[in-house]
Amino acid sequence: MNQVTTRDADEEDIKELTFLMNELGYATTSEEMLHRFSRISTHHDYKTVVALADGEVVGMVGLAKGLFYEKNGGYLRVLSLIVKQSSRGMGIGKVLLTAAEDWAKEQGLATLLINCGNRDEREHAQRFYHEMGYVIKSSGFVKQL
Repeated sequence: MNQVTTRDADEEDIKELTFLMNELGYATTSEEMLHRFSRISTHHDYKTVVALADGEVVGMVGLAKGLFYEKNGGYLRVLSLIVKQSSRGMGIGKVLLTAAEDWAKEQGLATLLINCGNRDEREHAQRFYHEMGYVIKSSGFVKQL
């Protein structure tokens, strides 16, 4: 595999983004992804970055800026990070997470938050985040309304 590069995602990437969402375990159609992406891509607090290897999209990270209530300043939240299963173990996740950290710094944000499921299939991702210097600071709760 050649060098991995990153760039902002665009509508030309919908097919690949749909594939990645499905690999992450979220059943998604191209129409749904296009609808989501069209809203996300026009929001100034959101950013979607894709990783490319040999000209092919092999991963993505979805980011959103937020403001703290409990202290001054803001944070960047990783909403979604996925590397194509066939491309894992090649450092692509590290490249994507570094791109997220770089954008946070560009935005003047000193904190990056990541939620990661506590299911068995997310064990590898949890280890990856630990290796990248992230620590578990809280638990999240979800309720579908």
